[in-house]
Amino acid sequence: MRPLRTLFLLTALLPLVAGATHNRAGEIIYCHVNGYTYYVEIITHTKTSAPADRPDLLINWGDGTSSTLARTSIVPIPGSDAQRNIYPGTHTYNGPGVFELSFEDPNRNEGVLNVPSSVNQIFCVKTELVISPLGGNNCSVRFLNPPLQNACFQKRWEHNPVAFDPNGDSLSFELIPCGGANCLPIPGYLYPDQYMPGPANNFSIDPVTGTLVWDVPPAQGEYNIAIRVKEWRRVNGVMVLMGWVVRDMQITVLPCSNNAPVVQQLPDTCVVAGTLLNMTVQASDPDGNNVNLTALGEPFVLLTGPATFVSPSPGPVVTGVFTWSTNCAHVRPAPYQVVFRAVDNDPQYPLQDYSTMFITIVAPAPQNPAAAPSGSNIVLNWDASACTNATGYRIYRRSGAYGFTPAHCETDVPAYTGYQFIGSTTGWNNTTYTDASGLTFGNEYCYMVVATFASGSRSIASVEFCATLNRQVPLITHVSVGITDVTAGQDTVRWSNAYDMDTVQHPGPYRFRLFRGTGYTTATTLVYTSTDHSFLAHPDTSFIDNGLNTVAGPHVYRVDYFGAGDVFIGSSSAASSLFVVPDPNDEQITLNLTHNTPWTNTLFEIFRWDGSSWNLIGTSTTPVYVDTGLVNGQEYCYYARSSGAYSLPEVAAPLVNYSQEVCATPVDLTPPCPPDLVIDNDCEIPLNTLTWNNPNLTCADDTYQYNIYFTDSLNGTLTLIATITGAENTVFEHTDGLSVAGCYAVTAIDTVGNESELSNVVCGDNCPVYELPNVFTPNGDRVNDFFVPFPYRGVLRIDLQVFNRWGQVVYRTDDPDIGWDGTLQNNGERVPDGVYYYTCLVYFKRLEGDELIRLKGHVQLLRGNGNGVN
Repeated sequence: MRPLRTLFLLTALLPLVAGATHNRAGEIIYCHVNGYTYYVEIITHTKTSAPADRPDLLINWGDGTSSTLARTSIVPIPGSDAQRNIYPGTHTYNGPGVFELSFEDPNRNEGVLNVPSSVNQIFCVKTELVISPLGGNNCSVRFLNPPLQNACFQKRWEHNPVAFDPNGDSLSFELIPCGGANCLPIPGYLYPDQYMPGPANNFSIDPVTGTLVWDVPPAQGEYNIAIRVKEWRRVNGVMVLMGWVVRDMQITVLPCSNNAPVVQQLPDTCVVAGTLLNMTVQASDPDGNNVNLTALGEPFVLLTGPATFVSPSPGPVVTGVFTWSTNCAHVRPAPYQVVFRAVDNDPQYPLQDYSTMFITIVAPAPQNPAAAPSGSNIVLNWDASACTNATGYRIYRRSGAYGFTPAHCETDVPAYTGYQFIGSTTGWNNTTYTDASGLTFGNEYCYMVVATFASGSRSIASVEFCATLNRQVPLITHVSVGITDVTAGQDTVRWSNAYDMDTVQHPGPYRFRLFRGTGYTTATTLVYTSTDHSFLAHPDTSFIDNGLNTVAGPHVYRVDYFGAGDVFIGSSSAASSLFVVPDPNDEQITLNLTHNTPWTNTLFEIFRWDGSSWNLIGTSTTPVYVDTGLVNGQEYCYYARSSGAYSLPEVAAPLVNYSQEVCATPVDLTPPCPPDLVIDNDCEIPLNTLTWNNPNLTCADDTYQYNIYFTDSLNGTLTLIATITGAENTVFEHTDGLSVAGCYAVTAIDTVGNESELSNVVCGDNCPVYELPNVFTPNGDRVNDFFVPFPYRGVLRIDLQVFNRWGQVVYRTDDPDIGWDGTLQNNGERVPDGVYYYTCLVYFKRLEGDELIRLKGHVQLLRGNGNGVN
């Protein structure tokens, strides 16, 4: 990890800035006790001499209740005017839920630069507690570094709170505004880089390590920040938020000439539980000051097998020794963070440097696994894990070995190996598993076993171990279509003898019965019974099945095996014919090569009819083949040939089978790709201009026209408003009456009518304007004869009332153009010259909904004569 440099808070040497009130830092932590009961601590850092001292605090539990917690601990910081306060308590909730714990205390200390009027701001922090049967019980994050820290003026500052989670959950870090009344963000709060902003003032937090960086502090004084630390736990393969803690901390920026010491950077590491970790850590000081080297982190506070760090005697160059004898109790998914801290002994402003590393502990692989066939099953055994806290085992299987060797600390069985999870056992010593699912005779099956843990961890995988189900029953080797026809179709079926069957247990003579079904899995119709034969090498192992409909779908077969007295011995696995399902599209046909066989097909050859003969046109190692470059509307015919094998080498290979013949005609079903849409929202003209790209230049060749969709609100339904013909016409201008508020999308349509998905949605908005004059002259000279607004835009409607000096309404309208001619609205008589007052409700059309403004004013009516009524 990158080393961290910061100024160490030696409060015995550095007096805190004086303030009228006391709160500087704080957080709320919790831990599960039992049931729905949790232990909670409010931790605050306050100014000792402040007149406001709190012997108790009120906590809101987040369930509608609150309690008063009494202070039980005051830890003075020697030589300074500061103290750490602890307020413990317990609370029992009614059941699962998400609860926000919080406390408020007036007030923050005076003079915090990035908190407006800090002395008048409430101090509030909160913590989220999640009680969920899905995620299990939880204890919140803890911090090993104090929340009162100092920084140097005009020097890069770095700090790590050294957070750890007692449950081993993964942590993420983010900055949030400091909380005031009701724990809402303090109005006007600024992050440190927003106070005196500039290119040389940058403040950030690493979301993974929690490292804070300030490059560089621009002004001396105090600053407060809030860090939210979220806890994440993997539940059923998904990362679930288990809660969070907000720490409000204070940074004091001071003038400094000292240079920070430097701690050796150590790489992250991973070891198997039981490994002894032993490493040296070096620190030095560029000014020649003596350095005190220590270590922080969760490994040092573990109840079982904690790590140790031997701190050297202070000196300009020092070397410490980190030792950790890891064990199985340390296994968990999340790594442990260790922070090495070096502090110099500068007499005025001691500085410190951090170096962080992550250590992951994984469980060893289960040892001595073995697999043995037992009838139609395979029985697995292995030694119990060296970690007795293992909760069980997961079993993975594939057909044939992969040759997997785990990388260093690689746990579980990666998907790329082709292994699939098939089952699990519960309990450390439950080390036997019988695989009875989906096995077929004649194949080799390989396995790996992984130990599981309550924390969600999984061990390194065992070595691969394999077993084969021998030929104790017949093995179908061929189901091949010979004739494609609706009524006269033909399948050829072949199978091999059960050469590994116990003839003492099952004496002859022996007989086969062949069953058929439609589809891929179930065969129930008896279609053939063989002759009897005294030996295992029965000569009657094939059958030609006629009179089938091989056009409509595949057929599936099963061979039953009988011994002396017609006693049933066993059945083969079902095997179907290879059936080609064509999927025509634009100038191509996709051939889906469907089948269900107990052997593995590794090659598919595709043949196409050219009018006179069948020709091989391509191969595939997967059961899909796409024939491209075709002519739409022209018919193409195909069949496929598969090649495969059982994993048992005694079974002859390759096994070659043919599909039915099938024809299809390509047709254009593929729409163009959606255009990329851009809007020029000119709200003053007003006019929206849409432009987009021509798909024919990138992803299509037959775009013919475009559909334009519009909605006048942000969350409204898009409706078709226009269709433009011509792929090259990629500009559209639009107004919704006089409004340009709305959202648009465009689709491209090809020559056969395939319409693309909607383009990206773009939106424009009005910039409404509505102003009224203060004078008009309705004297009939056709100049300024009407009371009308100045040119306006974005107005839906108005509600205007004009009053005379006695408050009587002389005119009213909802027409934005108004057009009052200076007459009484009820009888058309002219009103006298003078000042008239108005109120006007103006409704603007906006993207996010109508906006209302209220206008009040007066207008002077001047005719130049005294005519009119009062």
